[in-house]
Amino acid sequence: MKVTVERLPQSTVRLDIAADPEEFEEAFERAFRRIAQRVQVPGFRPGRAPRALVERRVGREAIVAEAQRELMDRLYREALQQHELVPVSDPVVEIYQDEPLAFRVEVQVYPHAELDGYREIRVEPREVTVTDAEIDEVIEQLRRNQAVWRAPAEPRRPQDGDQVVVDIEASEGDQPYQEPLRNATFVLGESNLFAEIDQAIRSLLPGEEAEFDIAFPEDDERVSPELRGKTLHYRVKLHEVKERELPELDDAFAQSLGADSLADLRERIRRDLLRQKAQAARAEVLQTAVERLVEIAALEIPPALVERQVRADIERLRERLRQQGTSLEEYLRFQGKTLDEFAEELRPEAEARLRRYFVLEAFAEAEGIQVSEEELEAEIERLAMASGRPDEYRAFYNAPSIRSYLADELHERKVSERLLELVTEGRGAVVGEAATLLTEEGAPAEAGDETVPAASEERAEADATEGATEPGDERAPSVAATAASEHDAAEEAERG
Repeated sequence: MKVTVERLPQSTVRLDIAADPEEFEEAFERAFRRIAQRVQVPGFRPGRAPRALVERRVGREAIVAEAQRELMDRLYREALQQHELVPVSDPVVEIYQDEPLAFRVEVQVYPHAELDGYREIRVEPREVTVTDAEIDEVIEQLRRNQAVWRAPAEPRRPQDGDQVVVDIEASEGDQPYQEPLRNATFVLGESNLFAEIDQAIRSLLPGEEAEFDIAFPEDDERVSPELRGKTLHYRVKLHEVKERELPELDDAFAQSLGADSLADLRERIRRDLLRQKAQAARAEVLQTAVERLVEIAALEIPPALVERQVRADIERLRERLRQQGTSLEEYLRFQGKTLDEFAEELRPEAEARLRRYFVLEAFAEAEGIQVSEEELEAEIERLAMASGRPDEYRAFYNAPSIRSYLADELHERKVSERLLELVTEGRGAVVGEAATLLTEEGAPAEAGDETVPAASEERAEADATEGATEPGDERAPSVAATAASEHDAAEEAERG
């Protein structure tokens, strides 16, 4: 077999494959024997008729076509393996010589990014601080969480931050637009109410009601599509007004949250905020590094791979919606889009994720980053011991699918760490006290976590380095089947 490879745009290759005369003759002989077993020639048992009679009965072209189908698939796969190509689309085939077989194949293949100069990328580390005002803001939120609601000493109109209990009715013409809300509870300034409803509530005393219209413009994207262009009549009745009674800001308040004193609470909050800022800063540096890496990369994403990614994204969304009790069709109706329009919107982000994936794959390959069995076993042991039920969780983490997932997680972590080390020249993404907090293992949750949720470093890294599911498909589509269908179509056209 002789093979020449021509690189085309969009990660497409053209393979020119020519069989040796000897291997074609062998394929022809095997094809003849198979056909001879199927052909009935009077006076001869199946497979015993002379070649001349079999060829006269079926035509030499049929035997050649049978040999071509067998030979093309084998030669195509050998050519892919020989040149380390992984197809991601169906091949387009052209047979330009029947005997011995010679044909051309155009196919989109798994791309590889070239990262010339990637070691010169530099990103400055971040230094983060926490202000007293930020700590005060968290403490005030904690006080609001601990507050009790009490009726004002004297009846009054609602103010910002008050809790109200109301009835809300909406009608379109003479017909109710939706089920009325009865005894619904909101906090003014914090609940998501239309401004007109919020304003009306603030004008009432308990027991009073108000009526008014709200016109929703056709182009108002703040409301759902079914409301746009409508004018609805609202009736609002105020039942109750309550105000917050905040706890005293003292050591007792801090102790109710698990701290020793108010000073201890402030320090815990400061460290929490500093840790979160450090994680966010690390993610920002990593994101910048990945973007710079993508910028210098020479890479063409094959359209077939983008299309496959878009279909996968749509199917994942379909499944999530199904679990939520709705459907993709309902979602698209609500969005006012067709499936094709929605797919077109997804395409740029799908291509961007694939680009990040291939660039980071090329970086890992250039840096020789791999996950050893010893590293994977150590990670499983660490997770199992941290669970408190090591035997049970050790078995869980050793399940093949979970091991594979953990190996991918470790690989991504090593890629992130090496990239950060490279672009910051070993200084790390964050410097100062915050850097120490990032390296703490198993830091316990501290007071304030309920209002200052810790950012997930792993999630932040995933956002920065997020790629597609492994896009390669080791199974080459059948070139013979493609060629046969094209050959049949050509014959049909000629007969027509």
